[in-house]
Amino acid sequence: MTSLWLLPSEGDPIRVDGDRSVVGRDPHVDVVVNDNSVSRKHAVIERDSDTWIVADQKSANGTWIDGQRVIRAILKPGQQVRFGAVSFDISLEKPAPPGRAGRAAEPAPAPRRPTPPPAPHEATRAAPPPRRGHAPAAGGASLEEAAELLGVLPGAPKHEIRKKYQKIYNDYQIRLTNAPTPSLKRMYQKNLQDLKAAAELLSPGILEDGA
Repeated sequence: MTSLWLLPSEGDPIRVDGDRSVVGRDPHVDVVVNDNSVSRKHAVIERDSDTWIVADQKSANGTWIDGQRVIRAILKPGQQVRFGAVSFDISLEKPAPPGRAGRAAEPAPAPRRPTPPPAPHEATRAAPPPRRGHAPAAGGASLEEAAELLGVLPGAPKHEIRKKYQKIYNDYQIRLTNAPTPSLKRMYQKNLQDLKAAAELLSPGILEDGA
């Protein structure tokens, strides 16, 4: 019977093959996601014949599919599901190990991922997360700097820019919601503005297209 695979941005893929699997931060659940944005029993993944369904369990930070918050929804290959601030790509096929011939060829070397936003207790001053300089401002930074902020290569296709933007945007929204001080809230609001400017610089009109 077909298994469901949760593919994290880093680390090993997670196989889900039970008829009912609990996802959460609790170390005793079926799928453990050790992140403070994830509730102890955050969601349930159920199998109904050949269909996989995710059901949120009244979690604090929500369950999301492709950027839309859901209570109960069908999981489909190619979608991205997010529990709190932790995202996974959905697949019904076992991923090939890195370097195997069966793995889809990449058009270019994978870009380095942008530095994740600091947790509230780690931030000591308002500073955007890119490794060099500030994120693009309107009429300001170069395409290379915008691409670095989003973690893509200059000239990346629109769908890749949209996917990277949505993931970082969602992470910042969670940080903004949970920020304990006004200064941290202002910092994350500025980071969101810079992120939007970078996306528009790389692909004008992308946000109006529903990214």
